[in-house]
Amino acid sequence: MNTYRLFIAINLPPQLLNALRLSQRHLQRKLASYPLRWARPEGIHLTLKFLGDTDVARIDDIIDVLMQVGHRHAPFELAVGGLGMFPNVNRPSVLWMGVTDEHGRLRRLAEDVDKAMARMGWKRERRPFQGHLTLARVQKRATPRERRQLGALIASLRGYETLGILPVETFQLMRSQLHPQGAIYTTLHTIRLTAEPHRSL
Repeated sequence: MNTYRLFIAINLPPQLLNALRLSQRHLQRKLASYPLRWARPEGIHLTLKFLGDTDVARIDDIIDVLMQVGHRHAPFELAVGGLGMFPNVNRPSVLWMGVTDEHGRLRRLAEDVDKAMARMGWKRERRPFQGHLTLARVQKRATPRERRQLGALIASLRGYETLGILPVETFQLMRSQLHPQGAIYTTLHTIRLTAEPHRSL
């Protein structure tokens, strides 16, 4: 069986990616003494759902279902900014930049994608959706003390509250190919949000 490693995401426009790259550079200098593995800026996406290894014969059906999702949602905008950590500040494993989903439009889009994929056989997400842009991951060799110190330092940082605006008019079905130098991402299909604003879910 020929498979692709797939995920569904919102890609960032070049201007926002550049702003994210600058923020990453500042953070890399401030956090240089901690064992962090930084994400490549060009590989940062706002992930809606990870599908994993998928039979390529299913791709057309996935696109058809995602286009139906796109017809139910109108374009919207998100404010990008603010640092956060998963799972928490005391034992961080992921450092991320947040998005402000004031009217819940991103959450509803992600939930609609999740339900649509569940009807095709994928498991529903266990945790409520929280939109974020992964900046770095804490390496496994980090000690509990280093993690606590890192979490406290990140929580104290200022100046990252407002990065820019992300216009969400489309989302993408993406392929991820893993390589030693880092993953290579390919857009397989772009789905437009085409509902009228007052008719959006």
